[in-house]
Amino acid sequence: MLKSILAASDLSTRSTPAVQRAVQLAQCFDAALCVLHVVEDDLFEDRMRDEIRSAEDYLTDQVAGFGKPQSGEVAVMTGHAFHVIGEEARVREADLIVMGAHRRQFLRDVFVGTTIERVTRTAGRPVLMANSKTATRWRKVFIATDMSEASSHAARKAHDLGLLNDADVSFVHGYAPISRQMMTHAGIPAERVHEEAERDFQSTRRELGRFIQSLDLGNLNYNARIIEGVGADAIAGLVEQAKPDLLVIGTRGLSGIRRLFLGSVAQELMGSVEIDVLAVPPQA
Repeated sequence: MLKSILAASDLSTRSTPAVQRAVQLAQCFDAALCVLHVVEDDLFEDRMRDEIRSAEDYLTDQVAGFGKPQSGEVAVMTGHAFHVIGEEARVREADLIVMGAHRRQFLRDVFVGTTIERVTRTAGRPVLMANSKTATRWRKVFIATDMSEASSHAARKAHDLGLLNDADVSFVHGYAPISRQMMTHAGIPAERVHEEAERDFQSTRRELGRFIQSLDLGNLNYNARIIEGVGADAIAGLVEQAKPDLLVIGTRGLSGIRRLFLGSVAQELMGSVEIDVLAVPPQA
């Protein structure tokens, strides 16, 4: 169950939903909450003291305005934001890091290199990107799955933290009926193509059912949705249409130079959808 939350704020309007959501979760789960702001350490000493004092006052008033939880504190530290956030999450044994959405560009969303992207790929803990302006309780949750170990761990972690409690949960899986495409190009009659496509769909449905059963999520109220199409665009399209409150996704465990990237699907979804997104890293 969710016991400790770290909310990171840069004091902008983007961070307001993150603080509000973190307070709501802390109250709901009676969890410890720390709201953190990081001041860059390249300022003159007098200016830095003023920045720290101003940030402390601002965040204290903001948290109180959202209904300060019993176990809550404000912390202002210096350094590079994503390093400090990750270290504080480790020291405080935070179950969840809550952050605001990345800076959206006018012509094109740019996600790679933002603080939330860096924290998501380096902190080793679930990161909630808060987009909701109301922080109401999640009633409709989508779990994006490709039936991999990463998506399996993401579903289990969301369940173990209690984030799926009292919600209608849908496992969303995208697939591309390759056999239909190949047969159509080969000039095979439409009726035969339809039969093969239906067989392909039913096989995928059974496989998805076995995958969900293997998660052993107890009495979770869930259903499964199979959509045609793969990748972030297919999932984002369904999100836009069905409007869930929360999307749960798993991120890939990479090494070396490839750690610079989350994995295209998680990266694109976090950079595009307008709902709360829980990104869960691979199990250590």
